[in-house]
Amino acid sequence: MASSRNSEDMDNDFGLFQEPEDYYPPKPDDKVEVFERNPEWVTAGTSSKITVNLLGAHPLWGHYLWNAAKVFANYLDERKHIVQGRSVLELGAAGALPSLVSACNGASRVVITDYPDHDLVENIRRNVKANVPADRIAGGLVAVEGFKWGHDIERIAELSDSGTFDVLILSDLVFNHSEHLGLLRSVDRLMTKPRADGSGGGEAFVFFTHHRPWLADKDMDFLTRAHDELRLTVTRLVEDYTGAMFDSDPGDERVRGTVHGFCLSFPPPSSQSS
Repeated sequence: MASSRNSEDMDNDFGLFQEPEDYYPPKPDDKVEVFERNPEWVTAGTSSKITVNLLGAHPLWGHYLWNAAKVFANYLDERKHIVQGRSVLELGAAGALPSLVSACNGASRVVITDYPDHDLVENIRRNVKANVPADRIAGGLVAVEGFKWGHDIERIAELSDSGTFDVLILSDLVFNHSEHLGLLRSVDRLMTKPRADGSGGGEAFVFFTHHRPWLADKDMDFLTRAHDELRLTVTRLVEDYTGAMFDSDPGDERVRGTVHGFCLSFPPPSSQSS
Protein backbone atom coordinates (compact mmCIF):
# COMPACT_ATOMS: atom_id res chain seq x y z
CA MET A 1 0.00 0.00 0.00
CA ALA A 2 1.31 3.43 -0.89
CA SER A 3 2.44 5.61 1.98
CA SER A 4 0.28 8.59 2.84
CA ARG A 5 3.15 10.44 4.51
CA ASN A 6 3.96 13.66 2.73
CA SER A 7 7.36 15.30 2.27
CA GLU A 8 6.77 17.71 5.14
CA ASP A 9 6.31 14.80 7.55
CA MET A 10 9.53 13.19 6.32
CA ASP A 11 11.43 16.45 6.70
CA ASN A 12 10.25 16.63 10.29
CA ASP A 13 11.49 13.07 10.89
CA PHE A 14 14.95 13.90 9.56
CA GLY A 15 15.09 16.71 12.08
CA LEU A 16 15.26 14.05 14.80
CA PHE A 17 18.81 13.27 13.67
CA GLN A 18 20.09 16.84 13.72
CA GLU A 19 22.23 17.87 16.65
CA PRO A 20 20.98 20.83 18.66
CA GLU A 21 22.82 24.11 18.08
CA ASP A 22 24.82 23.79 21.31
CA TYR A 23 25.71 20.09 20.79
CA TYR A 24 29.37 20.82 19.91
CA PRO A 25 31.56 22.92 22.21
CA PRO A 26 32.14 26.45 20.91
CA LYS A 27 35.28 27.07 18.93
CA PRO A 28 37.89 28.71 21.17
CA ASP A 29 38.50 32.39 20.50
CA ASP A 30 41.68 33.46 18.76
CA LYS A 31 44.44 34.75 21.00
CA VAL A 32 47.17 37.32 20.55
CA GLU A 33 50.82 37.23 21.61
CA VAL A 34 53.03 40.29 21.41
CA PHE A 35 56.66 39.62 20.58
CA GLU A 36 58.92 42.32 22.00
CA ARG A 37 61.95 42.93 19.78
CA ASN A 38 65.27 44.00 21.25
CA PRO A 39 65.27 47.80 20.75
CA GLU A 40 68.91 47.69 19.63
CA TRP A 41 68.00 45.44 16.71
CA VAL A 42 64.85 47.15 15.41
CA THR A 43 65.11 48.42 11.84
CA ALA A 44 64.15 52.07 11.43
CA GLY A 45 60.58 52.45 10.24
CA THR A 46 59.43 49.13 11.68
CA SER A 47 57.68 48.39 14.94
CA SER A 48 59.45 47.30 18.09
CA LYS A 49 56.57 44.88 18.67
CA ILE A 50 55.23 42.11 16.46
CA THR A 51 51.59 41.30 17.17
CA VAL A 52 50.93 37.66 16.38
CA ASN A 53 47.34 36.49 16.12
CA LEU A 54 46.93 32.79 16.83
CA LEU A 55 43.98 30.52 16.21
CA GLY A 56 42.13 29.41 19.31
CA ALA A 57 42.78 25.77 18.43
CA HIS A 58 44.01 23.76 15.47
CA PRO A 59 44.83 20.06 14.97
CA LEU A 60 48.12 20.94 13.24
CA TRP A 61 49.45 22.86 16.27
CA GLY A 62 49.26 26.19 14.46
CA HIS A 63 47.65 27.83 17.49
CA TYR A 64 50.87 28.31 19.48
CA LEU A 65 53.77 30.71 19.18
CA TRP A 66 56.53 28.19 19.70
CA ASN A 67 59.77 28.98 21.52
CA ALA A 68 61.80 28.02 18.45
CA ALA A 69 60.07 30.77 16.44
CA LYS A 70 60.89 33.34 19.12
CA VAL A 71 64.53 32.30 19.35
CA PHE A 72 64.92 32.35 15.58
CA ALA A 73 63.17 35.73 15.31
CA ASN A 74 65.75 37.16 17.73
CA TYR A 75 68.52 35.43 15.80
CA LEU A 76 67.35 37.10 12.57
CA ASP A 77 66.90 40.49 14.20
CA GLU A 78 70.48 40.44 15.46
CA ARG A 79 71.83 39.19 12.11
CA LYS A 80 69.85 41.12 9.52
CA HIS A 81 72.35 40.30 6.79
CA ILE A 82 70.86 36.81 6.62
CA VAL A 83 67.71 38.15 4.94
CA GLN A 84 68.57 41.64 3.67
CA GLY A 85 68.13 41.73 -0.09
CA ARG A 86 67.43 37.98 -0.18
CA SER A 87 64.36 35.89 -0.95
CA VAL A 88 62.81 34.04 2.00
CA LEU A 89 60.48 31.04 2.18
CA GLU A 90 58.96 29.78 5.42
CA LEU A 91 57.47 26.28 5.64
CA GLY A 92 54.84 25.42 8.25
CA ALA A 93 54.73 29.02 9.41
CA ALA A 94 51.78 28.96 11.87
CA GLY A 95 51.86 32.52 13.30
CA ALA A 96 54.73 33.36 10.89
CA LEU A 97 56.84 35.36 13.38
CA PRO A 98 60.23 34.72 11.67
CA SER A 99 58.77 35.68 8.28
CA LEU A 100 57.35 38.89 9.72
CA VAL A 101 60.75 39.79 11.14
CA SER A 102 62.34 38.96 7.77
CA ALA A 103 59.93 41.28 5.99
CA CYS A 104 60.74 44.08 8.44
CA ASN A 105 64.48 43.52 8.00
CA GLY A 106 64.71 44.09 4.26
CA ALA A 107 64.14 40.72 2.61
CA SER A 108 63.61 41.22 -1.13
CA ARG A 109 60.75 38.71 -1.20
CA VAL A 110 59.01 36.74 1.55
CA VAL A 111 56.77 33.77 0.79
CA ILE A 112 54.98 32.42 3.86
CA THR A 113 53.41 28.97 3.67
CA ASP A 114 51.55 26.52 5.83
CA TYR A 115 49.30 23.55 5.26
CA PRO A 116 46.53 24.54 2.81
CA ASP A 117 43.88 25.00 5.48
CA HIS A 118 41.70 28.09 5.12
CA ASP A 119 41.90 29.16 8.76
CA LEU A 120 45.68 28.78 8.93
CA VAL A 121 46.34 30.65 5.69
CA GLU A 122 43.91 33.48 6.43
CA ASN A 123 45.38 33.94 9.90
CA ILE A 124 48.85 34.38 8.37
CA ARG A 125 47.45 37.00 6.00
CA ARG A 126 45.97 38.80 8.99
CA ASN A 127 49.37 38.83 10.69
CA VAL A 128 51.07 40.16 7.57
CA LYS A 129 48.59 43.00 7.30
CA ALA A 130 49.03 43.87 10.99
CA ASN A 131 52.83 43.90 11.04
CA VAL A 132 54.40 44.41 7.61
CA PRO A 133 54.82 47.95 6.26
CA ALA A 134 51.97 48.70 3.86
CA ASP A 135 54.27 49.61 0.98
CA ARG A 136 55.87 46.15 1.06
CA ILE A 137 52.44 44.49 0.96
CA ALA A 138 51.23 46.77 -1.84
CA GLY A 139 54.39 46.03 -3.80
CA GLY A 140 53.71 42.31 -3.69
CA LEU A 141 56.89 41.62 -1.76
CA VAL A 142 55.10 39.36 0.73
CA ALA A 143 52.97 36.40 -0.37
CA VAL A 144 51.00 33.86 1.65
CA GLU A 145 50.20 30.44 0.20
CA GLY A 146 48.98 27.03 1.26
CA PHE A 147 51.60 24.32 0.70
CA LYS A 148 51.75 20.64 1.56
CA TRP A 149 55.40 19.69 1.91
CA GLY A 150 56.76 17.74 -1.02
CA HIS A 151 53.67 18.30 -3.19
CA ASP A 152 53.13 20.84 -5.97
CA ILE A 153 56.60 22.22 -5.32
CA GLU A 154 56.83 23.93 -8.71
CA ARG A 155 53.91 26.20 -7.81
CA ILE A 156 55.91 27.54 -4.87
CA ALA A 157 59.05 27.82 -7.00
CA GLU A 158 57.18 30.11 -9.38
CA LEU A 159 56.74 32.62 -6.55
CA SER A 160 60.46 33.43 -6.70
CA ASP A 161 61.97 35.23 -9.69
CA SER A 162 64.83 32.73 -9.76
CA GLY A 163 62.71 29.66 -9.07
CA THR A 164 64.47 29.08 -5.75
CA PHE A 165 64.90 30.88 -2.41
CA ASP A 166 68.00 32.17 -0.64
CA VAL A 167 66.67 31.53 2.87
CA LEU A 168 64.35 28.75 3.99
CA ILE A 169 62.81 28.78 7.47
CA LEU A 170 61.80 25.53 9.18
CA SER A 171 60.71 26.42 12.70
CA ASP A 172 59.61 23.57 14.97
CA LEU A 173 58.73 21.16 12.19
CA VAL A 174 61.01 18.17 12.67
CA PHE A 175 58.81 16.64 15.40
CA ASN A 176 56.53 15.60 12.52
CA HIS A 177 58.57 12.50 11.68
CA SER A 178 56.27 11.14 8.98
CA GLU A 179 56.77 14.36 6.98
CA HIS A 180 60.58 14.41 6.92
CA LEU A 181 60.72 13.15 3.34
CA GLY A 182 58.33 15.87 2.10
CA LEU A 183 60.34 18.54 3.92
CA LEU A 184 63.62 17.25 2.47
CA ARG A 185 62.20 17.20 -1.05
CA SER A 186 61.02 20.77 -0.59
CA VAL A 187 64.40 21.94 0.71
CA ASP A 188 66.28 20.17 -2.07
CA ARG A 189 64.19 21.76 -4.82
CA LEU A 190 63.53 25.20 -3.37
CA MET A 191 66.86 26.21 -1.79
CA THR A 192 69.20 28.10 -4.10
CA LYS A 193 72.20 26.10 -5.31
CA PRO A 194 75.66 27.72 -5.10
CA ARG A 195 77.36 29.03 -8.22
CA ALA A 196 80.34 27.29 -9.76
CA ASP A 197 82.71 29.31 -7.58
CA GLY A 198 80.81 28.25 -4.45
CA SER A 199 79.17 31.64 -3.81
CA GLY A 200 75.50 32.56 -3.72
CA GLY A 201 74.14 29.38 -2.20
CA GLY A 202 71.02 29.35 -0.09
CA GLU A 203 70.59 28.38 3.55
CA ALA A 204 67.86 26.51 5.38
CA PHE A 205 67.49 27.37 9.05
CA VAL A 206 66.10 24.53 11.16
CA PHE A 207 65.18 25.56 14.71
CA PHE A 208 63.32 23.19 17.03
CA THR A 209 62.78 21.78 20.49
CA HIS A 210 62.60 18.11 21.47
CA HIS A 211 59.03 18.31 22.77
CA ARG A 212 59.04 14.53 23.35
CA PRO A 213 62.50 13.79 24.76
CA TRP A 214 62.13 10.05 24.25
CA LEU A 215 61.83 10.72 20.49
CA ALA A 216 64.78 13.13 20.23
CA ASP A 217 66.68 10.69 18.01
CA LYS A 218 63.80 10.67 15.53
CA ASP A 219 63.80 14.48 15.50
CA MET A 220 67.52 14.42 14.72
CA ASP A 221 66.96 11.93 11.89
CA PHE A 222 65.90 14.90 9.77
CA LEU A 223 69.39 16.39 9.98
CA THR A 224 71.03 13.02 9.44
CA ARG A 225 68.99 12.46 6.29
CA ALA A 226 69.70 15.99 5.08
CA HIS A 227 73.41 15.20 5.29
CA ASP A 228 73.37 11.60 4.08
CA GLU A 229 70.70 11.78 1.37
CA LEU A 230 70.96 15.37 0.11
CA ARG A 231 74.66 15.80 0.90
CA LEU A 232 73.91 19.04 2.71
CA THR A 233 76.33 20.66 5.12
CA VAL A 234 74.82 20.72 8.61
CA THR A 235 76.06 23.44 10.98
CA ARG A 236 74.96 23.89 14.58
CA LEU A 237 74.13 27.52 15.41
CA VAL A 238 72.20 27.72 18.66
CA GLU A 239 71.43 25.81 21.83
CA ASP A 240 69.28 28.10 23.95
CA TYR A 241 67.37 27.18 27.10
CA THR A 242 64.05 29.04 27.19
CA GLY A 243 61.98 26.88 29.53
CA ALA A 244 59.45 24.30 28.44
CA MET A 245 56.29 25.28 26.57
CA PHE A 246 54.09 23.08 28.78
CA ASP A 247 55.01 22.43 32.41
CA SER A 248 52.89 19.30 32.76
CA ASP A 249 54.26 17.45 29.72
CA PRO A 250 56.25 14.27 30.42
CA GLY A 251 60.00 14.00 29.96
CA ASP A 252 63.07 15.91 31.10
CA GLU A 253 62.13 19.59 31.44
CA ARG A 254 65.61 20.73 30.47
CA VAL A 255 65.34 18.85 27.18
CA ARG A 256 61.80 20.12 26.53
CA GLY A 257 62.91 23.66 27.31
CA THR A 258 65.94 23.89 25.00
CA VAL A 259 65.82 25.29 21.46
CA HIS A 260 68.33 23.93 18.97
CA GLY A 261 69.22 25.79 15.78
CA PHE A 262 70.99 24.43 12.69
CA CYS A 263 71.83 25.72 9.23
CA LEU A 264 71.68 23.50 6.13
CA SER A 265 73.52 24.48 2.96
CA PHE A 266 74.71 22.93 -0.27
CA PRO A 267 78.48 22.40 -0.44
CA PRO A 268 80.38 24.07 -3.29
CA PRO A 269 79.99 22.20 -6.61
CA SER A 270 83.64 21.15 -6.55
CA SER A 271 83.22 19.30 -3.26
CA GLN A 272 79.97 17.70 -4.44
CA SER A 273 81.74 16.13 -7.40
CA SER A 274 84.76 14.94 -5.46
